[in-house]
Amino acid sequence: MRADIVAGAVFPDYQLPDQTGALRKLSEIQGDDPMVVVLSRGGF
Repeated sequence: MRADIVAGAVFPDYQLPDQTGALRKLSEIQGDDPMVVVLSRGGF
């Protein structure tokens, strides 16, 4: 894991494709609402 991702730190504003392929930033999806990001490995 990256050393800068720690409890209480500002999470990086990643940009990822949505279901239509359009790029979306986490901050764009979040807006003014709180956000919980779950990090995990593996396939489900």
